[in-house]
Amino acid sequence: MTLRRTFFMLLGAFAVLSAIAGLWQLADSRDKAAAAEWIDLTARLSDAAQRAGAQLAMERGLTAVMLARPADAGGRLQVELRQRRAAVDDAHAQLTALADELARRAPQHPIVAALARVRQDRSQIERRRTELDAQLQGSAGAPDAAEPWVALTTRAIGNLESLIAVGMLPLRDNLYTYASLPVIKDLLFTLAEHLGRERALLGVAIAHGAPLGEADQSLLGAYRAVSTHARRRAEAIVEHLPASPALGRAREGFRQELLHYEAVRAGVYQNGVEGLAYPLSAEQWYREASRGIDAATGLADAIAAQSARDIERLRQSARNTLGLLALIVVILTALFALAVRTLWRRVLEPLKTLEVAVRRISGGDLAQPLAAGRDDEFGHLARAFEQMRQALLDDIRQRDADARELRKLNTVVERSASAVTVTDEQGIIRYTNPRFSALTGYSNSEALGRKAGFWRSGLNSPEQYRDMWETIRKGRVWEGELINRCKDGNLYWAAVHVSPVADDNGALTNFIGVQHDVSEHRELKNRLAFLASYDELTELPNQNLLRERFAQAAAQARNDGSWIALVSLGLGRFKQINDSLGRKAGDDLLRIVARRLRQCIREQDAVSRQEGTEFILMLTGLGQAREVQALLERIIDIVRTPAVVKGEKLQPSAAAGVSLLSDDGDTFEALLHKATIALHHAEAQGLKYCVFSEELDRETRERMSMESALRLSLAANALELHYQPKVDLATGRVVAVEALARWRHPVSREYISPARFIPIAEESGLIQQLGAWALGEACRQNKAWQDAGLPVIIVAVNLSAAQLHQPDLVEIVADVLARSELDPALLELELTESALMEDPRQANLTLTRLKQLGLQLAIDDFGTGYSSLSYLCEFPIDQLKIDRSFVMDLLIKPAAAAISSSVITLAHRMGLKVVAEGVETAEQLTFLERHHCDEMQGYYFSKPLPADELAALLRSGRRLASPAQASGCTVLS
Repeated sequence: MTLRRTFFMLLGAFAVLSAIAGLWQLADSRDKAAAAEWIDLTARLSDAAQRAGAQLAMERGLTAVMLARPADAGGRLQVELRQRRAAVDDAHAQLTALADELARRAPQHPIVAALARVRQDRSQIERRRTELDAQLQGSAGAPDAAEPWVALTTRAIGNLESLIAVGMLPLRDNLYTYASLPVIKDLLFTLAEHLGRERALLGVAIAHGAPLGEADQSLLGAYRAVSTHARRRAEAIVEHLPASPALGRAREGFRQELLHYEAVRAGVYQNGVEGLAYPLSAEQWYREASRGIDAATGLADAIAAQSARDIERLRQSARNTLGLLALIVVILTALFALAVRTLWRRVLEPLKTLEVAVRRISGGDLAQPLAAGRDDEFGHLARAFEQMRQALLDDIRQRDADARELRKLNTVVERSASAVTVTDEQGIIRYTNPRFSALTGYSNSEALGRKAGFWRSGLNSPEQYRDMWETIRKGRVWEGELINRCKDGNLYWAAVHVSPVADDNGALTNFIGVQHDVSEHRELKNRLAFLASYDELTELPNQNLLRERFAQAAAQARNDGSWIALVSLGLGRFKQINDSLGRKAGDDLLRIVARRLRQCIREQDAVSRQEGTEFILMLTGLGQAREVQALLERIIDIVRTPAVVKGEKLQPSAAAGVSLLSDDGDTFEALLHKATIALHHAEAQGLKYCVFSEELDRETRERMSMESALRLSLAANALELHYQPKVDLATGRVVAVEALARWRHPVSREYISPARFIPIAEESGLIQQLGAWALGEACRQNKAWQDAGLPVIIVAVNLSAAQLHQPDLVEIVADVLARSELDPALLELELTESALMEDPRQANLTLTRLKQLGLQLAIDDFGTGYSSLSYLCEFPIDQLKIDRSFVMDLLIKPAAAAISSSVITLAHRMGLKVVAEGVETAEQLTFLERHHCDEMQGYYFSKPLPADELAALLRSGRRLASPAQASGCTVLS
């Protein structure tokens, strides 16, 4: 049997035995604790039963005396009777509670049946009390009622005595519940009971003044025999009880009171037997006899108190035993765990470690060292094994050292990412690795025996090779980059390292050449150098290179007094090309423009590409400023020449801004900034080019100032909406209004024309914020007019191209309608032709979703854009608005009249309404009525009005009168 198995068997036996002993002790302690509780409860039950019996006996005698002579039952006896009855009731209550607790602990114990009999006696006594009270209150009295009452109470006291005796019985399977204490209590109870019977019998005789007959003497003799026997047994038991001051005082009182009782009883008994007058009255006799009974009860109480203290000590001892046992179990468990842990670590683990080490060493594995462990027998054995392992390992390591080094070197060289050649001292190749063949294309057999360097390309200088041989023959390493040629004729750049190898005497024996292909690295390096100075798409110089050339040209210009012009050239409508033909087509067009710019500038000039579609030209050596105009005319004309891209003939749109060195500053950044300002002005004004001036700079600053002021006003909600009525030509009623933004400058407080601040909002990106504000305010105002009871009208709000391209436009409109609670049918959105035609397909999808909200859609400024009739048929619109430019020329340009009438006819055939805007004269109105235009708006009826003035107009109910009806006098009715 192994040591490990023996160890575990012993540990298991120890654990089992300890567990059995612990469980037995635990069960025994629990029995002791239960016995202590049971003895305590039965002792308290005996006390309560004894008190109940004693008090009932007093009630029995007092009631019998009162029944024998009702006339003498005065108030004092009545009070005494009530006190005794209350004492009996209180004792019965305590008795019942204790008996219930005992019955709960042991439901099958005989005490349950005894308790039932006591409760039955209690019920009969209470009924009998009621009857006796009624008889005592009568005048005749009831002397014959005493005997049944005495019999009933005597039986009840006997049942109480039986309850005490039953309480002495032990619990089943618990020997600790046996105790002698209830015996002495029973004796004292018996003594008190028979003394009480003597008191009752003699009390009746004294109350009647009758001598004691033979029957009475016989009963008194029996009572005397029982009480004497009980007294002697009680005194004998009390003698053996542990002494205590309280118990000693109770014993002495018991002896004195019984001696006094015996003396009084002897006198009463003697006179009763001889027929003489009794020496005291019935009440005196009752009082004197009660002293003996109280002495027995007092001794029982003292013994009960002593017993309670002893039982409490027993209970505390049981608890201490139980706690000590638990502590011992914990300590044993801890000791057991400590023993297991110690034996495991000091014996089993070292044994296991040695066993594994021996098995591993015997199998030839010497790599794992063996820990020495503690300074004990196992530690000494482990160190011996470790010394043996080290000795074996040193022998093997010494034997295999050279072989490992050779294998390592061979592996490194064979798997090297660089081509390796080894030559002798004359440069004849003796070895090549696989990478050499992969790099040069020459196999190992083709290279061996040849002079190193047969792969030269002839593009390297002879000085490089001469320097290489001189370096390595001096015993130093040579490094450099060479252009070599592969077997197939391809060239490659190689980073070359040649190292000399010397013997122990310092003589050169070999040369090791290592070369690594760096062609991609050289290409990347050249590419990065190119990108640092040139634009990748057009291969034009970038801004960095142009800045360097500008610095050189500026220095030359300051020397010779010439001019330098910095031109910022931008291409227009480039987004449409990308959207229609694709980004690659846009890139091709940029390359064409770049090529044209290179071809049309002079040799001393330079051109560079900025971000996007902007190019920078640097024109140098100008004798005077106006020379730049001729150069720019020719350059822009060349750029605007049509070009064919992807089979499409495109005509680039270009504009330029110019700044001059002598006039506009000396730094490159300052000139470029001013050229950009001039470019933006040229694009805004539709010019070929624009030369920067201070006035232009002031305009730019004013626009920036106005942009800032507009931004602040939008943030402060300081803009206003004015509303221009739309009138139905058939009825003359106002059926709709167009919301128009109005802005007071926050400083000057003057109205700024929309023609000024709307373009600024579009350029700065504020147009979306402005449009969202106008939409929300217009819907809110229209709902307020409705709530005020004004006529229901439609409010039209303009949408910019930027708003139309918002991906969440539909959600924004729906949210505004929900927050304002405006009926969607009372909102009309107006969009320009140009905004719709930037991306017709996407615009159609957005309009369809907007139309699903239930609102109206209109095309504003119709006829001024590039609308396709096919798209016009697809758009879900409700109304066309004839641009004011056509309305103004109705009477002076036949083309305008023709276009207007055609638009009206076309719209009606498509089921659309037509609105003419900008109507200012009666003649224009007459033309529109004649061609059945649906609605008009313009100064002829009303200019745009603030919200309160428009409300007054709607409230007045004014209408537009036909020119014929008005007879040229007025347009309102």
